[in-house]
Amino acid sequence: MADQRALVLADERAERAVLAAALLDAEGAERVIPRLAGIVKPADFHDPRHTTLWEAFLAVHTRSEPVDVLTVVAELRARDRLNAVGGPQYVGELTDEIPTLAHCESHARIVLDLAARRRALEAFQGASARLRAGDPLATVQTLVGRALTGDGDAHRAALVADDLDALMETVWNRREGLQRPMATPWAGVDQLLGGGLWPGMYVLVGGTGAGKTQWAVQVAVEAALKGHRALYLALELSRQDLAARVVGALSGVPWSGILRGQIDGPALQLVADTVRRARVLPLHTECGVPFGYGADTLASRAWALRPSLVVLDYLQLCSGRTGEDPRGTVGRVSYVARTIARDLGAAVLVLSSTARANYAELVNDPTKDPGDLVGLGKESGEIEYAADGVIVLARRSDKPRGRVLVVSKNRHGPLGRVELDWSGTAFAEGDGPREDVEL
Repeated sequence: MADQRALVLADERAERAVLAAALLDAEGAERVIPRLAGIVKPADFHDPRHTTLWEAFLAVHTRSEPVDVLTVVAELRARDRLNAVGGPQYVGELTDEIPTLAHCESHARIVLDLAARRRALEAFQGASARLRAGDPLATVQTLVGRALTGDGDAHRAALVADDLDALMETVWNRREGLQRPMATPWAGVDQLLGGGLWPGMYVLVGGTGAGKTQWAVQVAVEAALKGHRALYLALELSRQDLAARVVGALSGVPWSGILRGQIDGPALQLVADTVRRARVLPLHTECGVPFGYGADTLASRAWALRPSLVVLDYLQLCSGRTGEDPRGTVGRVSYVARTIARDLGAAVLVLSSTARANYAELVNDPTKDPGDLVGLGKESGEIEYAADGVIVLARRSDKPRGRVLVVSKNRHGPLGRVELDWSGTAFAEGDGPREDVEL
């Protein structure tokens, strides 16, 4: 057991003992849950089943109900998480772990200590990667220090003086061009965005057929070509669809023709050569079942990979928790996306569809203030108002294949419009940017 603990920095028996103690004090006579809740949080458990169970225990306790096998099983069933923890049998078997409550707080402290060690190890590994990537030394030291003091989430009050050295190092690095925003494939878009996509959360809004996915794929491919690690989470495309779009973006051959096998001669050779280039791109893709991925999945994938760019395609296909309305789901996705952008220093691009009632607003009107287009996404008003940037793909009334990219919110620069040419399978540079509103 000691060797296993050293290997994984976890003690399953201690975790089960904590849960068992709560079940053995079903009526709360020993106040086990209040005592233990002051020591361990759900995230401190290494086994995801135990995290889910502790969350269920706390929920039942908060309602002043007895925390026993029946109430916990009912809570897990309501959350659609019963099978995920091993069913009623696993919940019932927990009470076989310990005969008394005498050492429950000691068991909880073991769980907490190992959780702190895991976070510290993760912080050191992350620090190594950040230092190699050229992140400011002061920032890395601060993050490691917070992890070692049990304050890894960085949500604590501190003097502004603690942040000034890191700020000035960032200012210098950006002034000297050592840190740059992530470039897109279009110079006009970069010019309007202040150089490209700075770390932050961006929402890309457009109607059906506007080209949202293709625009995002081309951004992801450009980032990967520049050596940035990118993560593309697609909740509607198949893996072959996404791969064809990537190869199409690299080769200039229409992805639809690639997917249908309607290429020959020089185009076929070009695609074959491009596939070899694509194999070495730091572009990670995942195609999930619609409504099978939610904010928690987004967070776990991003923290495991630590990319510079995250694309979520698209917002309205994210799953919510049991009984959660769509706006609640959007709110959680918004919170997670902003946290990823802040803590990983990443650009997070969230794609959003729009209601048909708003389609008329998505026809470009040069006389309209770009800022008026914020909030057109379907049920995405909350995430748009919280975003660092909102980008709208508007149609042109006089040119069926024409698109106008409207920057309707931009914390890093002005608002304005950029003309793009849309072939139906790819975007190309149009007539350049037009700045409308200076923030």
